[in-house]
Amino acid sequence: MYKKETGSIQGDLVTLNQMCEVTNLGSSTVRRLASEAAAVRKIGKSYRINRRIFLDYVEKIYG
Repeated sequence: MYKKETGSIQGDLVTLNQMCEVTNLGSSTVRRLASEAAAVRKIGKSYRINRRIFLDYVEKIYG
């Protein structure tokens, strides 16, 4: 079944694909960094990343 993503990329919780688009990184790298940053939120079967925490962590470590 096809699921259309209509969420805003400006929200606090974004999908893995949305975060990959924002950061121009691969999904494995985003998953690893999100896990390191404690930015992962699991809501049921839904995997979301807190955009603010993730980007702050990347800036702190790699900036």
